[in-house]
Amino acid sequence: MRELLYNAARHYKRGRSLLERGDVRAALAAFEEALRDLHAVKPQRMRDVLLAQVYLSRYQAAREVDARGARADLQLGYSYARTTREPSVRQLAETLWRAERERPQPHQQAGGRPRRGRSS
Repeated sequence: MRELLYNAARHYKRGRSLLERGDVRAALAAFEEALRDLHAVKPQRMRDVLLAQVYLSRYQAAREVDARGARADLQLGYSYARTTREPSVRQLAETLWRAERERPQPHQQAGGRPRRGRSS
């Protein structure tokens, strides 16, 4: 179990490094590997802190290419950050949550669905 946590931490660090270099696709793949390892570990504080960090990082990486998936990652990361009570992770989650709420969202119709182009 400890080995899975260490592997997940390595995948996470690799993903952050790739993201800093602008390789979004490779970063997302590294984050996915980290999540796979983390979800194989029974719940515990370190696992949940790492889950929060990975989901929040995946949100940051994907928000321009997959807005809906990125928002789901933000919700999961925010949830894990709140339950762990890790101050630095919680602060990041709060900051990202506020920024996402301030971002312009696609126009919504009265029924709550995004607008689509006109039908012929």
